[in-house]
Amino acid sequence: MKQLLSPKTARHARLFRLANTLAGQNGAPQSDGEKLSWVNSHIKRTQDMELSREEEALRERIMPLEVGNNAVVSNSQATHGNLFHFREYPMYPGEYVPAGHNTLSSLRDELRNDLTAQSLKEAWMRVSGGIYFKSVDDYYASVDGLDQEQLGEIVAALLPDLRQYEAQALVTKVLESLSKPADSPSRQLSRTITADAVGLDSAPGHYTNFLEWMGRMTETKAFKTEHALFEFSRRKFNREDVRVMFENYNLMSKTALESDSADSYSHFYAVLRDFSRKVAGEDTRHQIGVRIDPAEVDTETGVAVGHGRADGEKYMFTALIRENCDRRGSVTLLGKPLSLAFDDKSWLMEMVLMPFDEAKLDFRDFDVNIVSEGKAMPSLANEIAAFACRMAVANAITKLLPLTRIPLKKSGLLSVDRRREPGQFPGFVDGKKNKRKFAKR
Repeated sequence: MKQLLSPKTARHARLFRLANTLAGQNGAPQSDGEKLSWVNSHIKRTQDMELSREEEALRERIMPLEVGNNAVVSNSQATHGNLFHFREYPMYPGEYVPAGHNTLSSLRDELRNDLTAQSLKEAWMRVSGGIYFKSVDDYYASVDGLDQEQLGEIVAALLPDLRQYEAQALVTKVLESLSKPADSPSRQLSRTITADAVGLDSAPGHYTNFLEWMGRMTETKAFKTEHALFEFSRRKFNREDVRVMFENYNLMSKTALESDSADSYSHFYAVLRDFSRKVAGEDTRHQIGVRIDPAEVDTETGVAVGHGRADGEKYMFTALIRENCDRRGSVTLLGKPLSLAFDDKSWLMEMVLMPFDEAKLDFRDFDVNIVSEGKAMPSLANEIAAFACRMAVANAITKLLPLTRIPLKKSGLLSVDRRREPGQFPGFVDGKKNKRKFAKR
């Protein structure tokens, strides 16, 4: 223990001295271990404060203080103050997070604790053992012999900086927030406002409102006209469309044409009406529902199977997946760990783990083995093989947990982009489609 307590720095020494002088008083750290942890926590706190002060000083120098003439657009894109541009830090399992680095999630938890009365309520429930009261008067009625003045005096004695009336106000405020239900309108409103102010909005209500609003907007004549014009300018029309537009134009009487052209706009709608109907349903990939099949899991072993292939018959993989209840799951390729099979190429390994991230699952909850059925390759450490593995894993996950098909399908992990260039063929100059020139042999 003596070696343990030998102080590292002068600050450690000072704090140890302080701990020793306080040792007699109650509430002060008594044993050596307590003293050590007390000192270390103090040191850690000062270090954190210094770190954050340094960080602020550094950040101050890159914060734009004044806006140039045309800096508005570029500035709103990715300013450092905008939490939207943070990465959620431990994005991949096992990713290295630098020490003392505030991840967005830790920041969010801190803010949540600071900004909501919910944490206060939870603390009260823990301390009181679940005593709930509907109003402040209910509370005073239940404790019998305590009134507002007495509680105020107690708090004022505990916090000498507060005056009597301030302490009383604090007590009232805390009791009010403890008695107010979490879903009262004002509480909901304040929650939304703080979330908006901090830019951390995960309230699903907003999204539904937004969709509804967009839906209404896209029904308006103005939007339909704009959309038709836009698609027309992108040359989405064919000969038939143009013929119909011409007919529509010729069908308009002179007076109708004049009245419509008065706002120099409405005549577009009259002419492009059919075209806009054609183009309206075009980009609806986000609205299409996803087919959900029943689970295909082997009843005895609990194994589900998924297939993935790439580049013709060159890479064909089958992924076998089953749940691992000990949270000690592993992902192997041909019986080898991913790091070995993919030659320590982290970007390929995380490609294979990506379906788990998309489906909001933890890969440690599953055992996956991927077996190859394609031609034997000298090495699988390339993007195309990783792509095929990813597809196999994604398919296996959907067979095991059918509902995950929604996020996996939406993120495109279950489908192949058929517009890709063809695979590599020997006998062509660029490996793709340029034939060799004939030379005398």
